[in-house]
Amino acid sequence: MASEPELKIESMDKDIRYVIDRPAQPTSRFDAQMEGSKVERPQPTLRSRTAKCIKKCTAKQVAKSFAGCFPFVNWLRSYKVREWLPSDLVSGITVGIVHIPQSMAFSILAGLAPVFGLYTSFYPVLFYTLMGTSRHISIGSFAVTSLLTQTAVVRLVPAEDPLPAIEATTIASLVGAANETTNMLGLPDFEIRRANVAAAVAFLVGIFQIAFGIFHLGFVTSFLSAPLIKALTSAAAVFVVTSQIPNCLGIAPAAAGGVGLIVRQWIEIFRVISNTNVATLIISIICIILLTLGRHININYKEKLKVPIPTEVFVVIIAILASGFGKFNENYQVIIVDNVPTGFPAPVVPDLSILPDIIGDAFSIAIVGLVINISLSKMYGLRFGYEIEPNQELLAYGMANFVPSFFFCFPSAAALARCEIQVNSGGKTQMVGFITIIVILITILVLGPVFEPLPRSVLGAIIIVGLFGILAQIGTVGELYRKSKFDFAVWFVTFGSILIFGISIGLLIGVVFAILTVIGRTQRPTCEKLGNILSSDIYRSFSKYATVTPQKGLVIFKFNSILYYANKDFFLEKLQKATGINPDEPREAHDGPQKDERLESVTCANTSMNVCESQCKEGKIDTGKTAFNPNEEQEEGQETSTAVKYVIIDCSPFSFMDLPAVEMLKSLWKKYNKLGVTLLLVNVYYEVRDMLITNEYYDLAGDNGEFLTIHDAVVYCQADLDQKDESASKDPPTELFQVSDL
Repeated sequence: MASEPELKIESMDKDIRYVIDRPAQPTSRFDAQMEGSKVERPQPTLRSRTAKCIKKCTAKQVAKSFAGCFPFVNWLRSYKVREWLPSDLVSGITVGIVHIPQSMAFSILAGLAPVFGLYTSFYPVLFYTLMGTSRHISIGSFAVTSLLTQTAVVRLVPAEDPLPAIEATTIASLVGAANETTNMLGLPDFEIRRANVAAAVAFLVGIFQIAFGIFHLGFVTSFLSAPLIKALTSAAAVFVVTSQIPNCLGIAPAAAGGVGLIVRQWIEIFRVISNTNVATLIISIICIILLTLGRHININYKEKLKVPIPTEVFVVIIAILASGFGKFNENYQVIIVDNVPTGFPAPVVPDLSILPDIIGDAFSIAIVGLVINISLSKMYGLRFGYEIEPNQELLAYGMANFVPSFFFCFPSAAALARCEIQVNSGGKTQMVGFITIIVILITILVLGPVFEPLPRSVLGAIIIVGLFGILAQIGTVGELYRKSKFDFAVWFVTFGSILIFGISIGLLIGVVFAILTVIGRTQRPTCEKLGNILSSDIYRSFSKYATVTPQKGLVIFKFNSILYYANKDFFLEKLQKATGINPDEPREAHDGPQKDERLESVTCANTSMNVCESQCKEGKIDTGKTAFNPNEEQEEGQETSTAVKYVIIDCSPFSFMDLPAVEMLKSLWKKYNKLGVTLLLVNVYYEVRDMLITNEYYDLAGDNGEFLTIHDAVVYCQADLDQKDESASKDPPTELFQVSDL
């Protein structure tokens, strides 16, 4: 395929000049002139909306909406068998094989028996394949969601108490037909009760995600910034590794809980580390070395490999053969997977009585799952050039958790490692999901007992090595600190809070802190006092450019944030410093001219630009040393010009304005008016202007209270000042601005 030509923007070797000749005019006059060309969109009434909805409710539309909930109907019709099926077949078999050891490992991570991981790799994949719109994400068990699930499972069914808060007499209510299910799966009641807690979590996660899809609440995930997600996944990886260390050492430390869980858990590990099973440790080391080597080859030579090497599969096969023939469990007391029943459990309604106890855990998992799934879906959609339907994705995620919860599945999500394997092995469409289901189905129905001699330390090694990429994110913190101190603070607070307080509470703390950093920056933003550059229509800050020229009799102020109730007082404080006018003082306090050497020294700018430049070169004008910075405190006794007659506020940063801010501007206009100072607004956003009109600001300010641009307002003000200046009336009028070389 021929590569598309790249679009390059060449740098300009010569100046491209332009001259604009139009009257300086307020916004009211501009709107009056453009009255006929303004786009007016009629606001629909409730009656018209209802009639439109009723008109759409036809049998054809209902069928179309139903088909929209199951996108597989559409892509199956256009499926190119000869072109796509071979690649999808290879990818589906590869992903299905990888699913098996990963699902069993993540099931153990969730505190459950390995067989429940196989169920979680079957049902969620089935429903997402039917309802999802992404062609390349692989739904199923995932380390972070498994770890979050473990929190609820261990809390409600702790390992040290075989009959915890759930009494034996209530087992039947937890599992429905408990005897039949237990006999069929061959698992003890303890494992069944834990599986029911995990299923209840998945049930509630599904409800949350379906609700997000129905009410279009996917925007909730936007509150999780990239640094926050990195902190969450990094801290979760630390939790996961810590939880797998006992499996890799063959020890059974006491369970830890409460604040400082990580430290407490490591203390418990070191207390019993002398009981390490040497055979288990050797198996773990060998597996980690092999898996790391395979990972290195897949990453560094992926362009040369047609299909990534499924190292996990090879390690599992070797471990099963070695453990089975060597009888590791009997001879060396190596803990193995043991019972992996075949067949599917009967559907059971999750225990709804424990939903209040797990609502926090379920909400955290729902949000984290949405963020991970949507991020991966958008990433692959952008890479391969197809659209993702966000609301349909939310519904697909919800159904992939809600329905499987009736079959002892724990919460699922997309795993980046499996997604990359699916892409690198040639997956083209969602057909990969159907083929993966067949592989998992054969495993559940026939091959389950084959995995019984597999050492659990092998699964622990698979989990740990699989998290190397996430743990490597911690090494990029220094670069994050260099790029943005605020984002580093969000990462640090979230990471530390999760390690100290746990994932659910730590994530909440991180989200709140991230929001507070945004609020804090809007409460005390930077401010600028603007001036003219080389008599052009360009206005920049005095603190950034030495050639900025102030305009006599007026101040241009820019507040680099939205304006609302939380920062209006700070706005007034900075405006007072920029203008040197305290609107709350009596007028007498502002009377009496004070000398402003800089303003007097630049009056030459109104006569001849060439003369002004020559005087600047001779050092007669100092344009850099007296620059005013409203962000810095004024020195005591510093004088500011009191000849200010106009205050111009650049409103371009104001994306919205609330009622307290509008009332503040109205009050400020009245106070300035009493002092003989006129307040002008420029670059006002349409919605802000509507807010000002609704609250009668322009009834005070009049038609000339707002201008289109800063330059319009400056030209208007200088013309007005020239007319009022009695001394200027003796001299011929001079041009205010000339075309100059920039």
